[in-house]
Amino acid sequence: MLDVLIRNARVCDGSGGKSFTADVGVRDGTIAAVGRSDEPARRTVDAAGLALMPGIVDVHTHYDAQITWDATLSPSVALGVTTVVMGNCGFGIAPCPPPLRETLLRNLSVVEGMDVDALLAGTRWDFESFPQYLDMLERQKPQANVAVLAQHSTIRNAVMGEDASARAAPTDSELLEMKWLVAEAMDAGAAGFASSFSPNHSGWGGRPMPSTMFSSLVAKLRRTYSSVSPWLRLPKQDLARTATPASWSRPSASCSAWVRPSRRQARVTFGNA
Repeated sequence: MLDVLIRNARVCDGSGGKSFTADVGVRDGTIAAVGRSDEPARRTVDAAGLALMPGIVDVHTHYDAQITWDATLSPSVALGVTTVVMGNCGFGIAPCPPPLRETLLRNLSVVEGMDVDALLAGTRWDFESFPQYLDMLERQKPQANVAVLAQHSTIRNAVMGEDASARAAPTDSELLEMKWLVAEAMDAGAAGFASSFSPNHSGWGGRPMPSTMFSSLVAKLRRTYSSVSPWLRLPKQDLARTATPASWSRPSASCSAWVRPSRRQARVTFGNA
């Protein structure tokens, strides 16, 4: 017996082929039948006149703060999104020592065009570290599957404080702490590591976002070391060298993501819709 039988749907199967009308049967959370099905089902849905398709995987979202108070991830789920990736551009809210909470939220409000009053009033801070943030997501029971990238700017802020937007080069001890936080996030299940090199990414009061300060250091290094690439194998200041080697995606204009190797598993919070 099927758990759900969706009848007469216009199926767009994601293959790039033409849509077609069919029944779709689901058993144990898996598609068990496509076509005309007369198998009995515990629940039958008449989808005549409606489209049925795989859920959209949105790999670039900024729900990092909103998800702490809105498990519906509005409006994405209503638009057909079933999986989101957060922490993009290296911006987010974990790890975050309590004294820096307002700084992170104010920066996020500007760089991603969010309402600062909503962020300050709505964000629920029942976490501090990146692993604690992932635990919070499990408690929130979001309506979509959620994966989170470790964030360059957030980590620089956590270690360097307000100086993260004013000073490009960390001290040796700051660099060591940043490396540890990247490793902690990856071990906890971060989907990868994200950063932004765009000078257009400014935070509250026009201050540069922390990762863009690092990019200015990269520019100086490139003048000294002509073979240095901003997305691969930087000298000592490269935060991501400490984690297991993987591949970088070449930055399009502003952002890049360092993707977790397949042999290590990212921690995904599965949706409860």
